[in-house]
Amino acid sequence: MERKTTILFIRAAVAGAVLLGGCALPPVSIATPQPIKVNINMKLDVYQHGQPLVEKKPAAPDVETPEDIQDRRRMRLGELQPLKNSRLIGENHLGLLEVRNPVAGEYGDYVRETIAAENKDRQALMENMAKVQKISLADVQKQQAATAVHSAFNGEWIETQKPGGTYAWTQKGQE
Repeated sequence: MERKTTILFIRAAVAGAVLLGGCALPPVSIATPQPIKVNINMKLDVYQHGQPLVEKKPAAPDVETPEDIQDRRRMRLGELQPLKNSRLIGENHLGLLEVRNPVAGEYGDYVRETIAAENKDRQALMENMAKVQKISLADVQKQQAATAVHSAFNGEWIETQKPGGTYAWTQKGQE
């Protein structure tokens, strides 16, 4: 029974196709001779209800927050790591960067300027930490140097303290 229904359906579909194929419909143009123009005029009114906005007073232009300094340091990180990987710079015992293998020319100038900018920001942050934590700058420098040594990758230059209180440059992982 099911097979007969299927055959009847197929025959009806073929017959319908033949009958419709014989009819010729006039062509319908969907193109427009002129483009459609739309003119929309709108007015938007914005109202604030509730508390009026409190205007922020701009900070003095010469006052930098620690967050500003941290943002600059984050932006500079992509420049510093390749210098460390190239073994051109290292972390000294004061928590600052130092040029280990000087390069001449414009690239050498770029390295020195980048290191100077980073050290200026690091020094400002360390001075702020010392003031906030009420400890000496030397203690903050020791903490920052220890953090830098801990974060350094194997092969990077670090300055470590030797017995007798002297400092020496070594590559991390080869001490």
